[in-house]
Amino acid sequence: MIVKIRDVIRSYDFKPMIGREDCFVEGVVERITTEPGYEAYKITVTKDSWIDEKDPSDKGRIGKIVYVPVKVSYNDYPGRVMNLSRI
Repeated sequence: MIVKIRDVIRSYDFKPMIGREDCFVEGVVERITTEPGYEAYKITVTKDSWIDEKDPSDKGRIGKIVYVPVKVSYNDYPGRVMNLSRI
């Protein structure tokens, strides 16, 4: 998968499963970096699936910087990170 700066990606926290709500963040790629000690996409979050929509003060991770690992050694799967700019 090709990801470039300013692309919008979705990263799942856990593998989607039937009977369980999806858990993910979406955001704009600011940098592809090894800043946290591993290769990661540094994103500014624009959407967070954890937000309590009944609570207007709950912003979750929106506006925050999150580091999304490019690859993980445990529990990685196709589609863990999706490039929404290139769908």
